Amino acid sequence: MPSNGCKNRGLPFFLFLLTLLSAAALLPAQEKIEWEAVEGADHYSIEFRQNGELVLETRSNKPSLPLFLPAGNYEFRVKVINTFGKIASESEWSPLKITAPSIPFIIDFSPREIHDGSEYSFKSRVSGLVLNAEGSSSFILENQDGKQIKLEITDNGSSEENQGENWKQLTLEPERKKPAPGSWTLIMTNPDGRENRMENALNVLEKLRPRIRKIDPDKIPAGKNSNIVVLQISGMEKNAVIRINGPSEIPTTLIDDDGEGNLEYSLNLENAETGWYSLTVTNPSGGYVIKEKAIEVLPEPPTPEEIAAATALKIDKKEPRPLPEYPHSIFGGWHFSFPLSSSKEYYNDSYIGFSIGYSKNFSNDLIRRIPGFNGLSWEILFSYSNVKTTYPLTEINLNHSDFLLGLKYVTPFNFPLNLLIRASLGMGFSTYTSPGHERDEWLGSFTLRELDSLDFINRFAAGIQFTISPRWYINLSCDFTAYYYLSRTVWAIQPLLEGGWKW
Repeated sequence: MPSNGCKNRGLPFFLFLLTLLSAAALLPAQEKIEWEAVEGADHYSIEFRQNGELVLETRSNKPSLPLFLPAGNYEFRVKVINTFGKIASESEWSPLKITAPSIPFIIDFSPREIHDGSEYSFKSRVSGLVLNAEGSSSFILENQDGKQIKLEITDNGSSEENQGENWKQLTLEPERKKPAPGSWTLIMTNPDGRENRMENALNVLEKLRPRIRKIDPDKIPAGKNSNIVVLQISGMEKNAVIRINGPSEIPTTLIDDDGEGNLEYSLNLENAETGWYSLTVTNPSGGYVIKEKAIEVLPEPPTPEEIAAATALKIDKKEPRPLPEYPHSIFGGWHFSFPLSSSKEYYNDSYIGFSIGYSKNFSNDLIRRIPGFNGLSWEILFSYSNVKTTYPLTEINLNHSDFLLGLKYVTPFNFPLNLLIRASLGMGFSTYTSPGHERDEWLGSFTLRELDSLDFINRFAAGIQFTISPRWYINLSCDFTAYYYLSRTVWAIQPLLEGGWKW
């Protein structure tokens, strides 16, 4: 550099020269070159040449100049102009390489779908990544409400297998906050302000907690026979794990899965120990449910020969007991209905219900020979209940008309109070009515008549019988009733007060 006008400015000029030399580096477009200010300078003249030809000459009142030239290889020099418009000093030509800016682009992102509470670690393949001390690319997740979560790079893909010529594989994790359920957009931003967005890059699903709705059957005898169990589970995610735990291991085989929580399994109980077994359903997102005493394995049933031998030992060889004096009976009563557990989601408590029926003691000689069985009778009855549903938009009543056939047993003690046990099966007809709507009126997506159904009913009762006189009696019992619809099973407790007459 010429020493013209710089003899008395050795130190500033030395710093000026060092700064120019450091500026001759790899610079991306839109950055700037800087130099140490020279005392007495009015302004600076900067010249750029490419392939030996002057392509630009400009001035700057400051000791810096933004670089707005296209990407390429250049040479430049800086002239110091004094207040008289003369060149006070100038630098040598220095090389300068201007590179094209890095354009951020998100190639892919995974996983695209997770459940709330899952492991929040993501893989992303990107191009145009900037990682240096002056500034680095940043990554954030943004939802539809504008909430943002910053992601930090925990692995910058420096290994050869994680990078190509123009891309890198990164591992991204949230710094503090975790993304809530919903759709999130991934935004990559470079230090120069350029950004790229991947819409709906991540969908966070709510964590589901499964519920075991039905196990049928829940009591199974051990042995070599094929045992089919049907499970009805709600809130079950794909690839959920189902386990049976208990006194011994039970090999299971999935036979059918309709994709809606109804599964059919075959259980191998040939070597299973008797006792209760629990059922555990675990979703991939972490939600789970455990049902203790879900399935009971009963002892292997006896062979027909063993049954015949045991029956022969129990039969009393004496003359059968005489028939009761009044073997026939008619009865009627009033009952309430209280839905249980999940059934309350569909129906309310009801205080409207009645039943009438007829019963007769068994006259079979074999039964009357067995001690204690002379209190056994069969019965047929009709039952009606009116229950309000929980349908939220209008008042809808469910009318149960049930026809049941069953057995009744009263302990044959000569006491005013005796134990009463009942078990019955039958069919019921469910009709739906509303005080504000006709049965054929269109209620959005259905009519009340379309809800009608023919259902299977199972009822078990226990209570006491109070004998007023040889012909009159009162029953006080509690019924456990199950209504089997196509889509669900409804359980209810029905307290019953009943009066009867014998002849």
